[in-house]
Amino acid sequence: MQNKKIRIGFDLDGVILTNHIRVLRSLISRSKKAHLFPRQELEFYHPNSSVEDFLWLLVHKSSFKLANGFHELEQLALDQKIDIYVVSARFACLKNDTAQWRKIIDRRHVFKGMYFNDQDEQPHFFKKQMIEKLKLDYFVEDNWDVASYLANNQKQVQIWWLSNFFDRTINYPYKFFSFKDVVLKIQSFLI
Repeated sequence: MQNKKIRIGFDLDGVILTNHIRVLRSLISRSKKAHLFPRQELEFYHPNSSVEDFLWLLVHKSSFKLANGFHELEQLALDQKIDIYVVSARFACLKNDTAQWRKIIDRRHVFKGMYFNDQDEQPHFFKKQMIEKLKLDYFVEDNWDVASYLANNQKQVQIWWLSNFFDRTINYPYKFFSFKDVVLKIQSFLI
C-alpha cells in the first residue's frame, strides 16, 4: 500500500467527456504548422463576439457524454485510493455549460478540485500553472500540442496523452487511445 495518494489531473473535453470530433484538432494543428492560419502554432483562438461565443458553445456541445471508464475512476476516488482534479482550459464564454457539466461529473463529490480557465488565458499556460500549483503526479490531456508543451516545459508531472486516430503515429512514451486505458493504468498502480 502506498503512503501517499496519487494526485491526477484530467482535462475535461476529450478526456473525461467523450468528444469524437476532437480528431479535428490534429487537422487544425497541422494547418497551423503549414501556415494556413495566421497565428502561432501553440496559440489558441479566443472568441471575440457574442456570435463567436455561441459558435464556440456549439463546438463544445460535441462533448456530450462521460467517457467510458469514468465510473471506475469515480469509484477509485470514492475508495480514497487517489486524489483527482479537473483542470480545463474552457474559456469564460462557456461558463453556463461548464457549470452544468461540473454538477454531472462531481455529483458524488469525488474531485478534490475543479479548475476552469475563467480568465481566458492561453490553455497551455493555464494548465501548466495549475498542474504545478496542485503538485500533481500525472495529468491527462488529449490535445497533442498542449501535451507536448506541458511535457517539455516542466519536469515534475508526467503528462499522459490521450491520442486519436490521426495522431496515432506520433511517438510518445505515455500515449493512450482510450480513457478506459488511462483508468486501467491508474488501477495498475494500486495493486
